[in-house]
Amino acid sequence: MDFNLLSLEDKSIRESQIYNCANHLIHQPEVRIILLGEWIQLSPKLRLKLNQIQLGLPNSQEIAQTLAAEIKQPPPIKLISSCQGLSWGDIYYELAQSTYQTESIISIPLETLAEKFLSLKENILNNSELKLEYFSKIEIPRIGGNDLLNKFLFEKLIKLNEPNANRYGLKPPKAMLFVGPPGTGKSLTAKMTAKALGYTLMGMSFGDILGSDNPDRIVSLLLELAQSMGKVILFLDDWDKGLGNWESGGTARRIVQKFLTWMQEHTSSVITIATVNRIELLPAELVRRFDDGGIWMLDLPNRGAIYDIFNIYLAKCFPNQFSSSNPESVSDTPWDMEQWNELIDESEECTPVEIADVVQTCLVDWYCALDEENRASLSSIPTIDFEYLLTKVIQINKASVRASESIQAMRNNAWFAKPASSPDSSPFKLPEEVLLGGG
Repeated sequence: MDFNLLSLEDKSIRESQIYNCANHLIHQPEVRIILLGEWIQLSPKLRLKLNQIQLGLPNSQEIAQTLAAEIKQPPPIKLISSCQGLSWGDIYYELAQSTYQTESIISIPLETLAEKFLSLKENILNNSELKLEYFSKIEIPRIGGNDLLNKFLFEKLIKLNEPNANRYGLKPPKAMLFVGPPGTGKSLTAKMTAKALGYTLMGMSFGDILGSDNPDRIVSLLLELAQSMGKVILFLDDWDKGLGNWESGGTARRIVQKFLTWMQEHTSSVITIATVNRIELLPAELVRRFDDGGIWMLDLPNRGAIYDIFNIYLAKCFPNQFSSSNPESVSDTPWDMEQWNELIDESEECTPVEIADVVQTCLVDWYCALDEENRASLSSIPTIDFEYLLTKVIQINKASVRASESIQAMRNNAWFAKPASSPDSSPFKLPEEVLLGGG
């Protein structure tokens, strides 16, 4: 019976029965009743009456000791990491299946064993009620624009993650907050951060947490799993969803307060990255938790960043024409300065997602225009025509234009956030307009 699935009336009846039973057994110390559960939320009356023992997931030290005893040698780091986030039952079962707990059969190689643990963990998490985005899959080598944020990530965050930093008592920041309009690369930046650090990405929408049958249970499982796995980017998307009624209390307030306590007290190597569109909905006590890693404003790309983003996705989709995603100069691309300026003019106020989508659309159109023989041929090389791309860009129904007032409100409310991009200094920068009466 799942205690948490009972109706409020049935749960009250069960709690009264357990309470009466506990009172009765006070005079029978030789009798013990053990109630087992993955997670349970007891009433205050029962919490005073029962002894609660929490058996969490094993940490890396416990896993290393157990593996060393089972495989009769020091376990490699990859094997230990592959077991983090699994329960003892899952670990022992996989060891038994891999014949490490029998003497008559030759055991499989440790590299293969690590892959089996990773596969098991991915399967468990993908089918769990957490609905996590577990592994980070990045299809581009880097992110265009956001040079100041990238400088912080690659010149500070990665260095603070080095073992040598511990000698000076230095650690990576506990949390970072990304603010900005939809489509500006907040989620992609979190994924790229996880890849650069070698951390596991555990992503979950705050709206999904609040929309679950038991948000308290989901948060408890999520935080326990993140802490057990150690080197994790805990990516919490859309933190502003569900916080409109913060002052009136309710589930959202209770869940956020649980996160606040955990973010302040935890000592594990978990970095929380949260994203919001409307920072004004976040309570002040929550915003303060992101001061160490910073609150960053990811805005629409400037002209130089637009050029950069186009090259990243053109090199991905049309590698024969665009051999580099980071060309040293315009002369290293198939188009001249005049063409690039025309393309950038039409692309201003586009989000990075819209730029990526329009390049992908050109690739789709190229493939669908081929006849059956050429679609089956391995020698067909994707090509893109400048005029065709320009036409597609002109046809974009830009989100920034449709929602210009709300995007400006986002900027105004996030006035204290650090800019993710520096002012445009590229060759595509427009000359400054001279004010009336200026020299």
